[in-house]
Amino acid sequence: MKKDFKYREIPYNYTSFSDREIILRYFDEETAELIDTLRSQRVTGRSAKLLFEIFGDLFIIDRNPYIYNDYLEDPKKQRRLRRLHDIRLDSIIKASNDNPLVMKLVEKTRVLDREFFAGFAAEKRLRRRIFHALKSCTARGNIQFSAFHKVSHATDATDWRVEYPTVVVYPDAVGEIPALIRAAKKLGLSLIPRGGGTGLTGGAVPVRRNTMVINTEKLNRISAIEMERVDGRDVPVIGVEAGAVTEDVIDFCERNGYIFATDPTSAWASTIGGNIAENAGGKKCVMWGTAIDNIFSFTIVDAQGRVLEVKRRDHPYRKILPGDMVVFDVFRLEGGKSLPLKTITLLGTEIRKAGLGKDITNKALKGLPGVQKEGGDGIITTARFVLYHPFAHCKTICLEFFGNNLINASKAIVDIMNTFEKDAVVFLTALEHFDEKYVLAINYRNKSKRPAIPKAVLLVDIESNNEELLASACERVIHMVEPYNTEGIIAADERERELFWQDRKNLGAIARHTNAFKLNEDVVIPLEKLPLFADFIEKLNYQKEIENDIRIIDEVERFLSEAKLKQGADFSSARIDAYVNGIRKLRELYRSYIENFDRPAGGELGGSGEETVFKLIQDGTVTIQFDDEVITHFAITFHGYEELLDRFSTVVQNERKRKIIIATHMHAGDGNVHVNIPVHSNDYMMMREADETAGIIMRETVRMGGVISGEHGIGLTKLRFIDNEVLEGYRQYKLENDPEDLFNPGKLSAEFRQSGIYTPSFNLLELEAFILKATDLEKLSTSIAPCVRCGKCKPVCNTHYPGGTMFYNPRNKILGVGLIMEAVLYDAQTSTSLSFRNFKKLREISDHCTMCHRCQAPCPVKIDFGDITLDIRELMVQRRKSQFKAATQFTIFFLRRRGYYINKIMRLLIFRLGYGAQRLGYYLNRPVSKITASILPMISGYLAGRFPRTGDKSLRERLRLKGTNSFYSFENPDMPVKKSVVYFPGCGSERMFPEISIAVIALLYNAGIRVVIPPEFICCGYPMLANGMTEQADIRSYENRVLFHRIADTTGYMDIEHIIVSCGTCYEMLEKYEIENIFNGASIMDINEFIAEEGFYGDTRTPGPPVLYHEPCHTPLKHLGYEKTFEKLLGTSPVNIPNCCGEGGTLALSTPDISNTLRGRKKLNLLGLTRRRRVSVLTTCPSCVQGLCKINDGVSVKGRSLAVYAAERFLGGDWEKKFIQTVKKKGIERILF
Repeated sequence: MKKDFKYREIPYNYTSFSDREIILRYFDEETAELIDTLRSQRVTGRSAKLLFEIFGDLFIIDRNPYIYNDYLEDPKKQRRLRRLHDIRLDSIIKASNDNPLVMKLVEKTRVLDREFFAGFAAEKRLRRRIFHALKSCTARGNIQFSAFHKVSHATDATDWRVEYPTVVVYPDAVGEIPALIRAAKKLGLSLIPRGGGTGLTGGAVPVRRNTMVINTEKLNRISAIEMERVDGRDVPVIGVEAGAVTEDVIDFCERNGYIFATDPTSAWASTIGGNIAENAGGKKCVMWGTAIDNIFSFTIVDAQGRVLEVKRRDHPYRKILPGDMVVFDVFRLEGGKSLPLKTITLLGTEIRKAGLGKDITNKALKGLPGVQKEGGDGIITTARFVLYHPFAHCKTICLEFFGNNLINASKAIVDIMNTFEKDAVVFLTALEHFDEKYVLAINYRNKSKRPAIPKAVLLVDIESNNEELLASACERVIHMVEPYNTEGIIAADERERELFWQDRKNLGAIARHTNAFKLNEDVVIPLEKLPLFADFIEKLNYQKEIENDIRIIDEVERFLSEAKLKQGADFSSARIDAYVNGIRKLRELYRSYIENFDRPAGGELGGSGEETVFKLIQDGTVTIQFDDEVITHFAITFHGYEELLDRFSTVVQNERKRKIIIATHMHAGDGNVHVNIPVHSNDYMMMREADETAGIIMRETVRMGGVISGEHGIGLTKLRFIDNEVLEGYRQYKLENDPEDLFNPGKLSAEFRQSGIYTPSFNLLELEAFILKATDLEKLSTSIAPCVRCGKCKPVCNTHYPGGTMFYNPRNKILGVGLIMEAVLYDAQTSTSLSFRNFKKLREISDHCTMCHRCQAPCPVKIDFGDITLDIRELMVQRRKSQFKAATQFTIFFLRRRGYYINKIMRLLIFRLGYGAQRLGYYLNRPVSKITASILPMISGYLAGRFPRTGDKSLRERLRLKGTNSFYSFENPDMPVKKSVVYFPGCGSERMFPEISIAVIALLYNAGIRVVIPPEFICCGYPMLANGMTEQADIRSYENRVLFHRIADTTGYMDIEHIIVSCGTCYEMLEKYEIENIFNGASIMDINEFIAEEGFYGDTRTPGPPVLYHEPCHTPLKHLGYEKTFEKLLGTSPVNIPNCCGEGGTLALSTPDISNTLRGRKKLNLLGLTRRRRVSVLTTCPSCVQGLCKINDGVSVKGRSLAVYAAERFLGGDWEKKFIQTVKKKGIERILF
């Protein structure tokens, strides 16, 4: 795909903008027309190139905060660039021949240039003013101007952007909000409240400069459930802060036996404040409604900094019905008093249009604050929601629809809704739909036995307290939809229910093939019109496919005409003429289809009566065989003409990418249809066509009596479809409640210029393939391009910790990496040589990752940021931009030493003397820790937690196992050999905490297992890999594999079945060794899982006391998982303490500040589970043993290896002493090789 110079001549433009839109960003319409006029008059184009380079500089610096901050911090760079711009403008004047139009344009550009460069000094002054004003409102660390924090808040799940925020603030408490609002007003800053960033219309995207974004994710407290007396009955109510994540609230309520009904699909990351501001809902909306239905009360801080409480009067404890009178009382909270301000009374039909399940287009709602205002009137701070009692029984049904059309699924939806409408015993609580486009995108696996791809899928939840009637209702549903060519499957159990619903969570994958950009619109259709709407969407898809076929034919004809001129009058010309004549006829036929889609088809097409062309195509009477008639025919006609075949393939492939696809899924019970149009953001014409297609769908929605938004809001993307009457109502509300337009300015306003919205384009980045290869960024670009910004990675990411002002989840990091790559490309194209200075900006991204790989599982497009981090670190090492860290480098040096004596010296030096010195420093530093932190932050970080006591002799020292030409076998002579295994101790289990490796061998030895260990202290190579030293890691892996081969050759008679490990990173590294090919069919297994699986010590297993467990980032329990392992091993279920311990291998050495923040969260998690001040926590990772032991403040933790704990339980308290004495006498065999 080539760059389209027809629309993009301005360089460094890696966005959806054309040149005209960039020019209009800085100039007026008159200037844009002036440039168009001069374009038509140019001769060589040199002056235009010079001018466009200036515009390119300004645009990329302006919209890329990494580049902007680079210039902001370097006045010399500013002066150099300004001189270059002056030289370019002077050159344009010299070549202009005194053309007045050129002179006018140059003068306008000089004015813009002066303002641009003057802006750097103004920005510095503004940042100082902001910081000075805000530091009295919140903690200094909560005020962020960094590029990373800016890009994280410049867009939402859409990736639409306009401006970047000036500052991002993360308040610690609700009480800080009023002061922040007042400070913003004094500073002249606009305000945007921001939660999880999961919006799908750009509602929280800044559209003006000088904007402060207030991120509420730290305001995430969940209060106890209380009972409120309403109309003579007790109603359960939960109180939450605005930044609480929806899924956390849902889970909290579920654990306490209640249902939280406001459940948007993005519950994994969306926050409560955003749910109210958008009036969001999800699959439970069909039963209990959206946010407005379930609000009991909430507080909001308005534009004057006043705290208002909005309270629903006489909540009916159900969904709002069309005939309801809904009353909200508004109070001002001041000095502990609640002062009445106003009462808002709404009809049910004023909240939702009659006949619709959802509707959030009435923005004013008669002056009701907060709800549906999209952050435009204040900041919601707390809320209370009514909760519902769960039903005793729930069944999930998966309905798969087959055939040629989508209409059957829509008819089934109407029938199902009608069936349960008046049922007072069995209730429909969820009804979700997705079509064949999604079926293909998510690689859907059929639940039925039918060997065909479903045309659509319906997921149905039915609940009741009567199990017998519930079962009958399920069968009735399946029988009801049989006429619609349907297969119905009822989930057998809870696990299968989750499996069914998991497909629904992966729908974001629809945008994978367009590098993750799509137009995402939600509309609401009256239920009875759903079949008509399904037909409309299918017809539109057929139309877009045929239009794309016609474009391919046009391009093929064009390229064949050119080929014919090159070929001359040889024998291929006749072939070309014959082929072109054939495809011309086909094109005319296709055009006739489109022109007559809605007209009765003639008899020549097989039609009869009133059947339209569309209906004949839909039912297969008329078939479009483009592949056979165009592609296959070309291959046959031009067989042997390789150049023509290659060019044809390229033409077809390029045009196929431009095909508009309309995919739909819906909250079917509400008629809430989500229309997704994946699009290549670099393709200007495709973007325009997609935008026009969305407009067609919106207009048809309104024509059918629907509305253009059911839950996504209006934001940026739907503004042009809103009635002026609605916008005027909102404008009047704003004038009354936010007259200075402080909150979210520019939104829901007819004055907003839609042409100012753009999205970055990875496809345009990839067009700079040569530079990407030269900078080694090609692989990185490809890895992150599919991200759909859904935020599913946030709940599982260790470095997403709002409480520690740490927001380095993969979604945000990918946004940052994208702009850093732009900065590298800009640097490469504007410098005389590749300096790679921008590579160092990747360090911040890669430092904030524990490489646990957990983000891959929930990701709909399967991005593994752990792998991306490894790539970044390798790149940093290769480009020599990694920061030298003495402690890390010394550790790597130590781990590479294999010899007996050097390890003995290192043990004494590091673990005895070094750890002892650190413990002394820890105690000495405690009284002066704040001073140390301000003067020597790195040293302070190392002294924040007390190192454990370690440094005992390893098994090799105790048994004097030396020599490089032999390995050792442990075999209990008093027992028959049950199995033979190789144990790979790894560094942590053998050097740092040698009791772990001794415990492993002791457990195996006493179970009758022959254990083979390598000849020396060997490292698996993971520490080198994790620090970007890939070459060293590969060498280490190669050496270890050679060693394993030698062991395998020598021990062939032993029949090695397993490679046992006691460390998760060793497990992951050994997986790369292809162990099964070295030891025939052998598998890698953790020691604890191995013992549990084999049932060793089962006769001595007695249920012990409850134990606390820490699941490592790199868990070795990959077969059974920790719960089954504990149950089989110890007969108990552990209490798992979530999140990272902060050690992260060499993370604690390389970045102690990050490590201590993560460890602080671990401590809070512990304090939430136990009141004891001294606790033992089991784990299966040697590094985590150390990390847990560093938790000393508030609660003192002793980290313990599960293997050591098991040895004590099964072998007795003096197991270690007995084992060493026993094997010294008998049981060790030295094997030479």
